[in-house]
Amino acid sequence: MSISIPAGRGPGAVARLVALVIAAVVVLAGCGSGTSEPATAKAAKAGAASDSFPVSIKHGHGTTTVKEKPKRIVAVSWMSLDVVAALGTVPVGVDEQWGGDKQGHTPWFRSTVEKLGGPLPETLNYGDAGETDFEQILSLKPDLIVGLYSGITDVDYKRLSEIAPTVPYLEKPWDGGTWQEMTRTIAKAMGETEKAEGIVTDVEGRLATVAEEHPEFTDKTFAYGVALTPGSTDVGLYLNYDARVRLLTEMGFKNTPSMETIASTVKGTNWYGGISLEKLDTIEADIFVGWANGSAEVPYSLKDPLFSRWKPIAGKNYAFVQDAALGMATSGPSVLSIPWAMERYVPMLADAVSGKGNTGEGS
Repeated sequence: MSISIPAGRGPGAVARLVALVIAAVVVLAGCGSGTSEPATAKAAKAGAASDSFPVSIKHGHGTTTVKEKPKRIVAVSWMSLDVVAALGTVPVGVDEQWGGDKQGHTPWFRSTVEKLGGPLPETLNYGDAGETDFEQILSLKPDLIVGLYSGITDVDYKRLSEIAPTVPYLEKPWDGGTWQEMTRTIAKAMGETEKAEGIVTDVEGRLATVAEEHPEFTDKTFAYGVALTPGSTDVGLYLNYDARVRLLTEMGFKNTPSMETIASTVKGTNWYGGISLEKLDTIEADIFVGWANGSAEVPYSLKDPLFSRWKPIAGKNYAFVQDAALGMATSGPSVLSIPWAMERYVPMLADAVSGKGNTGEGS
């Protein structure tokens, strides 16, 4: 299978990450009854209680206990650094971000750090094969290491835990949970649960507004994948738990009902599968959203004789993201990147639904 996936880095692994689609589980807050105590007061008490230390967090490598409120935090991989900054702390060390500027920082992270008074954090180093520079992390003297969207191995986890309490992925590599779960988990480790709830509520409200203002999105099915490159015989498509897929569902869209077909091609812990161009017409979707790693890939894809006859492409029900920053914002959605992306992303999706087709030029 020939699929082009942009590369990102995480501790002990070279992450194969690519572009687009989006987060999806709306977390509903339950309401109590039979009490005169205001809900806001109850929430404040719950937040205060949960912010006492020590706290313990279960994850894919066991349980981590954070004994005191952390002040120096190293954030690895995607999204974790955004959460730390959104909760009011500038990390002391972060990964270089795909789609970032010359210093490896995304615009939403940089602006947040500037508002907090900076300075910008140190960029973490990795070896040619993705080896973590443990000595560098040790030199940063962290009291917490977070990497929920990562491939931290058991060996890496043990070495990182010798430096500071470490919170890796919750269940499986490269699946940090929904952006809400990631925010709440990191907030628990930081002692900022009440602040996190306010931020989550605000971002969920923004996504709900998008769905309300665009009723045409509701129940439209989509497939999220990758533009073709010369020699491609397959189309790479993302699975339903991928962050970019989840994000689209929060705006009212539905993932393709053909997901079982795509998932059946997946081996190991990959978050994407593939479908042969010859069988692409078996994948049901009203629209296609895709990442293009360069301007040449979109026209190449649209001219491909098999890809071009697929229903969402033939009907111009597609949107391609070419801009790396927008690709990052929607591939690794966070409480900081989602608000930043909506102004540019939503009109592109509207074009796809209406049959105008959006190639991502100028996105």
